[in-house]
Amino acid sequence: MNEQIKREESVHGEHWSTLHGGYFSDPVVAAPLIRKVQEIADKSRVDTIVDLGGGTGSLLSLLRAEGVDPGVSLVNLEASDIQLGAARRAGLSCVRGSVDSFSRHDVGHEEGHFLFMMRSVLHYLGKYGLRRALRNLRTQTRPGEVFVHQTASFRHQQDADCLNELYQIMRTPKWYPTVDFLRECLRDEEWQVLEVLPGLPLSLTNEELMQRYDLSPTEILRISDQLSQKPLLSEAVFKRTDNGFCAFLHYWIYVCTPAISDKSDSGRVSPIVV
Repeated sequence: MNEQIKREESVHGEHWSTLHGGYFSDPVVAAPLIRKVQEIADKSRVDTIVDLGGGTGSLLSLLRAEGVDPGVSLVNLEASDIQLGAARRAGLSCVRGSVDSFSRHDVGHEEGHFLFMMRSVLHYLGKYGLRRALRNLRTQTRPGEVFVHQTASFRHQQDADCLNELYQIMRTPKWYPTVDFLRECLRDEEWQVLEVLPGLPLSLTNEELMQRYDLSPTEILRISDQLSQKPLLSEAVFKRTDNGFCAFLHYWIYVCTPAISDKSDSGRVSPIVV
């Protein structure tokens, strides 16, 4: 994970807010996640909200602007020094660390009541690091606390396969699950999934991917030729363009709490919206 973060430092810091059309700094894009976090924070009287892999702190800044209770501590956990620098300049409390290895005492008082949030982080852990991260986070979370995360994941296996092939070609270990597989992983690591809600998709133009992953024009054309031949592939996931391609990450918001007696998804589960 740290190697991947290092590789992408050219788009960290001041460049992050404009990346991918400003997706990660757009309050409209963030609104569904922010609303859900606010709703839970208001109901559960949390002491600390921790944004895991919070980057430049844009989500916590939005929460602060939206009027989260001033008595609630906002903490940004991030592994990139450049992103942490931007978050500190925004006046946020920052901790250097990673979701797969941090401890509860790193981000606040152990006896406090936490709400953990996350956006677009789990794919950095790769296929074989996903469960480890969910397990560590479950270890740091106490009964009654909530973990809300917006994670890139797909309803159909062929769509997840397409994006995973794209990222493999781009020489990155990032990996995207299906919604069903991620729910299974959460259950296996003793999380109860309360809700699964849609987030807004992220468009990935080949121009931005060239910059972010140091791709050549020849590689872009090869990707376009190779992936556009995939059967049953939706243009909502990958489409060929005049100068290459455009891919789309689909996001879902998962509301989770520690499972008490078993690993089933008992309790209220919102239907997935098609």
